Amino acid sequence: MDATEPAAGTATPEELRQQAKADNDHRKVAACLVCRRSKVKCERGPVGDRCRRCIQLHTECERPAFHVGRRKGVKNKRTGLDKALYQVEEALRQVSQNAHSVDATRAVSELKALLQASSQGQQRNSAGVADRKRRHVTASADSHDQESSSETEDHVDSPQSENSARQVSSPVSSSRNPREESLAVDDAENPLQLLARASNLHLSPPSSDIAASGVTGSGSLQSLLNHNSKDIAEIERFFNSTQFSLDTDADMDPINLGLLSEEEAEALFAFFHQNLSHTRWGLDPLLYTPPFTRARSLFLFTSITAMSALFMPSAGALSRRLSNHCKTLANRVIATRCRSVEIVLAFMINVPWMFPGKHSADDDTCWYVSMAATISLDLSLHKTLVPLDSHNAEPPSHVSRADCIDPKAALALDGFHDVDPSSELGRRLLRRRERTWIALFVLERGMCLARGRTYSIPHTPIIKSCDRWHISDIADSMDGHLVSMAVLRRDLDKLFASIRSLCDEALDSRNNGSAIAHSIQLTIEQFFERWHANWGHSIGTGPDSRLPPYVQILVTHTRLSIYGSVINHPTAAVEVRHFFRAAGLSSALHVMRAAIRGESELKSMPNNTAIMVSFAACFALRLSSQFAGNPNLAQSVRTLIEETADVLERIGTITLHRNGISTLYGKYLRHIVRKAAIGTETMTPSARAGVDPLHSQVNAFQQLGHVGPVLTDPLVSQPYMEASPWSEQFQFSAMSDDQVMEALSRVGNEFDPSFGGFAWEDTATLDWMDWSNLPEYRI
Repeated sequence: MDATEPAAGTATPEELRQQAKADNDHRKVAACLVCRRSKVKCERGPVGDRCRRCIQLHTECERPAFHVGRRKGVKNKRTGLDKALYQVEEALRQVSQNAHSVDATRAVSELKALLQASSQGQQRNSAGVADRKRRHVTASADSHDQESSSETEDHVDSPQSENSARQVSSPVSSSRNPREESLAVDDAENPLQLLARASNLHLSPPSSDIAASGVTGSGSLQSLLNHNSKDIAEIERFFNSTQFSLDTDADMDPINLGLLSEEEAEALFAFFHQNLSHTRWGLDPLLYTPPFTRARSLFLFTSITAMSALFMPSAGALSRRLSNHCKTLANRVIATRCRSVEIVLAFMINVPWMFPGKHSADDDTCWYVSMAATISLDLSLHKTLVPLDSHNAEPPSHVSRADCIDPKAALALDGFHDVDPSSELGRRLLRRRERTWIALFVLERGMCLARGRTYSIPHTPIIKSCDRWHISDIADSMDGHLVSMAVLRRDLDKLFASIRSLCDEALDSRNNGSAIAHSIQLTIEQFFERWHANWGHSIGTGPDSRLPPYVQILVTHTRLSIYGSVINHPTAAVEVRHFFRAAGLSSALHVMRAAIRGESELKSMPNNTAIMVSFAACFALRLSSQFAGNPNLAQSVRTLIEETADVLERIGTITLHRNGISTLYGKYLRHIVRKAAIGTETMTPSARAGVDPLHSQVNAFQQLGHVGPVLTDPLVSQPYMEASPWSEQFQFSAMSDDQVMEALSRVGNEFDPSFGGFAWEDTATLDWMDWSNLPEYRI
């Protein structure tokens, strides 16, 4: 490769300038391979293109093609389209690691597919030319070819440079086909860079478009790639976030199966929203129309129509068909692991009017509530909706980031990817998530209060801050009733804790039991006064803001549960226990009176409400038998219980096919009342005389009035010691509230602490309701 030296003294000044420029250009070439291996500076010799070290070693001086700047793969040294593609790949890699929403994941997948298709087309069009540039193809040893290596990329792509490259390349590289070019490894000569590129795995598995791209390759290799692609897809699906799954199979559609027509569905939906929505809160009538509900959940669609048919006298056959199909759908939803907000609502709608099982605790109420709670947590219904896509958006100070969810992500979880959260439809869809969680909280707490179970739904930020949730331009008319019950049952935990601490103070002998009773009574009164002040005007009717019968039963039963907890608390003083027996009896009577007077509005009484009324009846029956001063009270209470039993039986048989559980409770109440009456009549006079009130208790209640202000329950009046028994019975159902208060105040407070007036053979008759075992106290 030696070049002929120019003759001395024959060059003109112009030729000398051109020769100097050529020498300067020649010095831009890269270091030769010998100097690279020795890691020394490659200095060109005075003659020709050979460097000084190659001249000393008498070896051939070979140099690779020279490129200005760093090699591909080094940060911040990419240009043109290569730089743009690299930036997009890096952005996708970062976004894919932090993508939590379905929209972001789908956008990343689409961009990955576009990049992969672009890279495949680039490989087919370039036919290996770009790869040779990145892999430092060895240049020709000829000096003229060496000069051409310092030219621009257009000269590199010329046929002359390609021919020189083929002459020095190995037979393997010269025979490569495009398929092998695409499988080549970049930067194989740089171990550190190769490891860096290997750690950055492909953003997505190879697409199936490779097989259809016309690129020929090994069949076994192609099958291996397809198999790996399937495995990766399965792994990604396995570790993907929880997604919605709708139960909308056409083979289970009640309309397709001929169980009902579309016209019947329209009529049943209208009946539900008009006559049953005040009993089962949680549905937006403007959103849950028959077409929308049918497209979202066949379980909910069938449940609404089945529950409506229960209360339509002429829909007996339709009700039986839909009820059986509803059970089938419930089992199918559980077996196929379907998840949606509508499925949660379907489980909740079936709870109020569920048919009785073989035993009082054998129905599916607790199971349905548990399934609704599980699906709700899977769909993040308990999380607060806070926009997280804005840098300035921060969750409230009392809410952690883990308890928040972005509205777009929430809609994506429900399958509404294209709905704008700020639109009216988006706001209603988001509000339905919050309404469902609040309704589930109210239902679960009511079930636990009625059945003596332990709570399972936690106090989430939505529940803690729902006091003004019902105030909205898209609120439903029943949202106020729902929130009022949520607030009442939410704050019960604090009230129970206060009562428990006050009762524990009675263990100290220095504390007066009467003073503690007064403190407990004042705490309870203030609690309900605040609740009535906040919610009486918004949900009450009439000038007196009278509560609807259904809500009145729930509130009064809550008061009764509190009194029962105080009576049975192990650390409560004797004065506390006996004082709250009269208050508890008053609350129990008012629960039954509310059921009797509101019968016309309680035709769709839920099962939990029937249990609450039965609990109040048994409570009153047991306490009335302990009034030793007036036997007429016990007979009056038994009469009121019989009237309540009649109401429960009529409500349970409002239609021939209703089969309500309240019918069984009414029959059972009638049975135990007759049993109690027989036991009272068979008591001997000597036994009646033996029931003598204890003077110590009378003195304790006399002292109670001198401790502080007079203890007043809104349902019980003072003084208790003005005992002047009436000769006639009390007609509690026909009396006003003031007359009931006066009657109870005239009865006196002479309880029988030894339960001598409780003459039943089986003292555990009331254990079937477990009403005395309040979950807060583990009694």
